Amino acid sequence: MNDQNKQDQAKQTIKIAAMVLLPLVLVVVGFVVYTIFPTASNQGYMPEQPIPFSHKLHAGQNKIACMYCHSDVEKSKHANVPAVNVCMNCHSVVKTDSPHIQKIKKAFDTGQPIEWVQIHELPDHARFPHKRHVAAGVSCQTCHGPIEEMDRVYQYSPLTMGWCLECHRGNSAPKEVLARTYPGVKDPHGPVAPQNCTVCHY
Repeated sequence: MNDQNKQDQAKQTIKIAAMVLLPLVLVVVGFVVYTIFPTASNQGYMPEQPIPFSHKLHAGQNKIACMYCHSDVEKSKHANVPAVNVCMNCHSVVKTDSPHIQKIKKAFDTGQPIEWVQIHELPDHARFPHKRHVAAGVSCQTCHGPIEEMDRVYQYSPLTMGWCLECHRGNSAPKEVLARTYPGVKDPHGPVAPQNCTVCHY
């Protein structure tokens, strides 16, 4: 075998090794970056609360409307955490012997709020006005998932900027929002909300 053939064979071996090793190296580097740097999403976050509260029981089984407890959602940027007096509207007569209800009653009697652990949290530089979304016909389940089936609430959706933009662009927007935005169109699709930076960052 002459020197030229040996060089060609060595080059071919190096190419094959590079083709095999490069993807493997990229996978390892990607895994290391993924495990070291935190993600922007708290998807799946399910903290323990000071008092167990089942949305499955209240919103699912008992069919209590979300807005009964989260009463500011139609007029505020935020979906308020209900005050203890909202709980006591029912629990002054319902399950009064429950130790958990007695904790709520004690908080009500003393004027002390329950320190619930926040689950859905956006960065300080991002705004999500609930009232605009409610007015546009976006259901609670669009972002919060099947909340009426959750015994313990967790963050269902990623709530990242890309996820929000996919909805604003119409790619993942609920059908009822698309139908309202494009009335009379048989198969509506397209943008449903503005996508410029100042809509959410102000």
